[in-house]
Amino acid sequence: MKASIFKKMADPFQRLFWRAQIGILRACPPLCGIVSRLSLSPANSPRGWIKMLLRLTAQAPRAVLQHWGNQWHRRVVLSRVSVTLTTRCTLRCDKCIGHIPDLKIRRDVPIADLIHDMQALFACVDYIYTVILSGAEALLHPDLHELIRVCAASKKAGSICVLTNGTLIPDARTLAALRETKAIVKISNYGPAVQPNVEKLKDVLKENGIHYLHESGTSWRDVGAFGQLKGGSAKRRFSVCVQQLCLVTYYGKLHLCGESALVMEEGVIPYCQGDYIDLRAITPDEFRLQWRKLLKKRVIAACSYCLGNTYQSPKIPVAVQRKSDQGGLPQ
Repeated sequence: MKASIFKKMADPFQRLFWRAQIGILRACPPLCGIVSRLSLSPANSPRGWIKMLLRLTAQAPRAVLQHWGNQWHRRVVLSRVSVTLTTRCTLRCDKCIGHIPDLKIRRDVPIADLIHDMQALFACVDYIYTVILSGAEALLHPDLHELIRVCAASKKAGSICVLTNGTLIPDARTLAALRETKAIVKISNYGPAVQPNVEKLKDVLKENGIHYLHESGTSWRDVGAFGQLKGGSAKRRFSVCVQQLCLVTYYGKLHLCGESALVMEEGVIPYCQGDYIDLRAITPDEFRLQWRKLLKKRVIAACSYCLGNTYQSPKIPVAVQRKSDQGGLPQ
């Protein structure tokens, strides 16, 4: 009883802290970019976390000065952009944040489209601190190696990160591209029952001199069932949702989060013009105008269909596999 009373009393302060934290990181891409880069370095001990915090503290003033310079010169700088390569996966996780088992069609985005979209994005922005190549399962895309090289060749891209669920071993072409471009492989931590090949994957990456990070997270946040309207204030959820800190490109459109991309592509809601930027039908000058409007958003249509990835979202076990054979398997 006492615990619940204290929790209710602390909630406004916790919400204020999260809103301030997300607001600062969203408004200052260089600072968010530093946080993103530091998150790609392992910190599995208290000492590691302290070192990471000290590095962030030391780099924060420079990041703020960079932000002021970018504002003065009207540069467009993005902290993190996640590129969805495919909606195919080797797993069928219940409560997947990408809702992969619930999608009507699971498919690869053609490599020609991916390259065109990334080149269009690079033409419109001045810098992207971290480009994340993701899926569902990024290693299932047959032309992943080509996109790694295209992103790494751009002077407007900082670090390149490939996300994987740790169930596959990259093919020779992908290993060569990762090695040559100094890209980072980020491996989800789902446990040996779901990831029987993860140690072999780590050995292969070590042998090829590829930097990798095996995540330490042991829980997910439940964002709710896909395509269903959620109660409560969508605006309040948006204000404390960490998903807005990583932009998502999917089939030529730049969204504030993955949920926005999915509910529109799957036809749950119509395309909401102000909630995304169409990279296939825009000039750099138009992009800058639309980007400033997008950055001022305080809620998007997709928030009504998502519980958000917030401090209040229920914690759930990672990668619990559905017993049904429907959904999530490679097609």
